[in-house]
Parts: sequence; structure tokens; C-alpha cells
Amino acid sequence: MLLAFISDIHANLEALDAVMSDIKARHVDRVYCLGDLVGYGADPEKVVRRLLEIPTIAGNYDDGVGYSKSSCGCDYRPGRETEIGNIVLDWTIKNTSEEIKEYLRSLKHRMELEFEGLKFLLVHGSPLNELNEYITPQTKEDRLEEIIRNVNADVIINGHTHLPMAKYVKGKMIFNAGSVGRPKDGDPKACYLLIKVEKGVLSYEFVRVRYELKTTCEKIVKAGLPVELALVLALGQTYDMGKAQLTKSFFV
Repeated sequence: MLLAFISDIHANLEALDAVMSDIKARHVDRVYCLGDLVGYGADPEKVVRRLLEIPTIAGNYDDGVGYSKSSCGCDYRPGRETEIGNIVLDWTIKNTSEEIKEYLRSLKHRMELEFEGLKFLLVHGSPLNELNEYITPQTKEDRLEEIIRNVNADVIINGHTHLPMAKYVKGKMIFNAGSVGRPKDGDPKACYLLIKVEKGVLSYEFVRVRYELKTTCEKIVKAGLPVELALVLALGQTYDMGKAQLTKSFFV
């Protein structure tokens, strides 16, 4: 059984289409999405419609847009980063239909699966805070043990941080699928997690896929979204937004 896990598309249509083409070429048996379909990018409506047939759980941005909230619940630093987050959320709410908002509201916060005797738990954040806890490669061992203590699954897969991760803790595998639409690990290529389960044995690979980054950046600028969002995509990482000195001509 070959399984693909995608996460944090963030309205990046070009990255999603490139990843789905790669998944199709690999003859993957099933695809699952770990949330944050919307936010940051210029194509929230189209991205969600592409994923209507894919089993999906909610991310914090999906929840924020679906319920037209004033905050996505992100752990932003005060200043420009918070300002950009608020701009993005408000813009996305205004640029998604009621039909799409209703779909986002319908998404569950966790999903349980089983393949060849291996039990999987999918959450966007963590089993203890399904939408908003950040599990990163730097999360301390004692916190990871606390997070999985009452989890009945063998494999936990999450998103939210945009940082691909694989850790073995107390007999369980914890994965972060990385980000399709907004990587933060220094590699601007789209990222997804491929897992193979064969005779009860699991193997995995983080797949990186090139996409039309320039097109995505141009769309962000033309939509009137903050130009810093395009720079994050170009760099494949976050930075001090307050110190960025950019003009729209940087991308178009």
C-alpha cells in the first residue's frame, strides 16, 4: 500500500497541481490531506475545489476562514508578522464562497486509519491541540512523550509547522508531512510525505517537487496581498518581516 500525505497547501494552486501530478505518476494508492488548504496564497477557492474528493482534516486556517474568525490562532510574533496574518485571513474570507466556507466548517479535526495492522492518527497540530500546537524537530523529548502518551495509534502524522520531520518515540513514529504550498525548511520546492506499508512494515520518503514559483508569486502581488508572502515562497523559509525591504518589482 502506497500512501501520500499532503499538508499546508495554503492556496498555492501551482504547487498543489505539481504535487498531485507527481503523486499520480508514482501510482499512489491513497492520498490524505492534513489541512490548511487556504491562507497566504491567491487561489483559495480553486485549491479547495481541487481537494473536494481527497479525505481531509481541518487546519487552523481552514477553521478561521470557514467560521470567518478574526484570527487563525497562529503563534505570530507581534508586529508585521501579526499584521500580515490578519490581512491574509481577512482577504481569504472575502475571496472564498459560502459553499467553500461550508465545506471548511465540515472538516473533522482528526482522522484514524489502519493499514495492514498499523494504526494511523492524522491531526493538523498535535493529538492534544489538534489545530494549533507546533511539533517541530526541536520539540523536547519529554513533550513528545506527553503528546503521544494516550494515543492508540502506531503512526502519528501532522502538519502546521511546514517542517518535514520523522521521529521514533516510545514505540511510535511521529511524522510532519512538510508543506506543499509554503515550505519553511529552506527548500522552496513543494514537499509531501510518501509512506509505503508492506507486510506490516513501514518505509517513508519526503518528496520534493518543483513548481511554477514565479507564477505563484506574481499572483500574490497582483491580488494585492503583502509582497512579503512571495519572498517567503522564494526563500522557502521565514524571516524577519519587519526588516524586509521589498518592492513589487522584485517579483514581476
